[in-house]
Amino acid sequence: DKKPGKIIGSGSDNLPLYGLRVIDLSHSWAGPHAARILADFGAEVIKVEYPKRLCLLRGARKDERHYDKHPAWHQVNRNKRSVTLDFTREADRDVLTDLLRGADVLIENSRPGVMKRLGFAYEDVVRFQHDIIMLSMSAFGSTGPYSSYSGYGAVFEALSGIQNLTSYSHGQPPKRIKELDVTNGITGAVAVLTALAYRNKTGEGQYIDLSQLEVAAHTLIGEHLLYCASSNEQFPAGGNRHWFFAPQGCYPCRGQDKWITITIRSDEEWRIFCRALEKPELVDDQRFLSRRRRKKNQDELDRLIADCTRVQDHKDLMCSLQEQGIAAGAVFDTEELVRDVHLEARGYYVDSAGNPSKRFMGFPFRLAENPTHIERQGPDLGQDNEFVICRQLGRSRSSLKEFSEEQIGTAFDIH
Repeated sequence: DKKPGKIIGSGSDNLPLYGLRVIDLSHSWAGPHAARILADFGAEVIKVEYPKRLCLLRGARKDERHYDKHPAWHQVNRNKRSVTLDFTREADRDVLTDLLRGADVLIENSRPGVMKRLGFAYEDVVRFQHDIIMLSMSAFGSTGPYSSYSGYGAVFEALSGIQNLTSYSHGQPPKRIKELDVTNGITGAVAVLTALAYRNKTGEGQYIDLSQLEVAAHTLIGEHLLYCASSNEQFPAGGNRHWFFAPQGCYPCRGQDKWITITIRSDEEWRIFCRALEKPELVDDQRFLSRRRRKKNQDELDRLIADCTRVQDHKDLMCSLQEQGIAAGAVFDTEELVRDVHLEARGYYVDSAGNPSKRFMGFPFRLAENPTHIERQGPDLGQDNEFVICRQLGRSRSSLKEFSEEQIGTAFDIH
C-alpha cells in the first residue's frame, strides 16, 4: 500500500515494485546498480547527489555539463530521479529527513561511520521511520579489522581469493574479471527484496550489513573454498579449462582478436566435435580416447583444436557446433553484441521512453504479467530538485541551493 506523503513517480503502476520508495545515497557502481534493479521494476528511486564530489560514473569533465552525458551514468542510473543536497548544511539534512519519512528503503555504500557522523545511521533513521530497510554496502562490512577501509572490485578480487583462480596456470600472473560491482549490486537488490518480503509478513524493517568482500567470495568461489576446507589443498588455477570436462577453452578464430569458447562434456560429444572439425582421425587417437586421457593431454589437444579453429569464422563455427549439440559460444565485441540477432529476437535491448533515440541493455529477468520498461536515462544533475523538494515535499523554492560550475567537483579531482 502507498503510504501518506510517499513520492510516486511517473512509472507504470502495473510494475511489481510500483509504490516502493527508495533513497539512493550510493556512488560508483555496485550500490547504484542495486538501486537501478529496483527502479527497473517500478520503484521510485531518488538518487541524492553531493555536487562537490560527483559520482565516479559522471566522469571527470565539467565543461558543457559533460557529467550529464556519460553513457555509464545513463545506464547504471536509469529510471531514477536526481536531487542535489549538501550535507554540510543543516537545511539540506532536514530535506533528507523529509525524504526518508515514509521511505521504504535507504541504500548507501560509504565506509562505516560516515552515515553516523551525518546523523543518518540506522538507529537514527528508525526513530522517525520505524519499518525502513537500510542496505549498507561497505567494502568489508561494519565489523572486523578491515571495516574502516574503502575498496572496489579489484581489491575484492585479490583479498577474496578470486585472483588465485584467474591465471592460466600455476605461477602465471592473475587476470581481472571486472564484474564484481554487478554481482554485488544484484546481491544487494536481492537482499532488499528479501527484507521486503520479511516486512510484509512481520511489519518490521531491517538493517542489512553487506560486506562486498564476502559477497565476492560467497557468490563466485564457494565451491573452491569448500574444496580447500575439505582437502586442505588450494584449487589449482586453470584459466578457461574445466576441472572435469575436456577439452574446454577459448580458441582463436579467423580475424583480429576473434575467439570461440567450446566445452566437450562426453565421449559422444567428442566424436561429434572431431567430425565437425573434419578431424575424424582424432576419435581413435589413443591420447584422447577418454575424458581422462583428454584431460591429461590437454596442452597438445588445445594446440590441435586451435589449428582448426583459427581458419574459421567465429560466428559460423558457433552456429555449426550448436546445431550439432556442442556447447559453443563466439566471443563478441561490443559492436557484435549490439547487432546480435539472438539478443534482438529476445527483445534484450530496450528503447528509452523518455528518449527514443537511446537504447539500453535489458533486464536480468522479465515478468510476463508485468512488462518492464525504461522510463528515462540516468538523470541530469539535480534535474528533479524542484519536483521532489518543492512540489512533493512542499518546500519553497528558496530552499533550493544552486551550485555554480566552480563549486562542482568530480570524483577524479585531487582533494
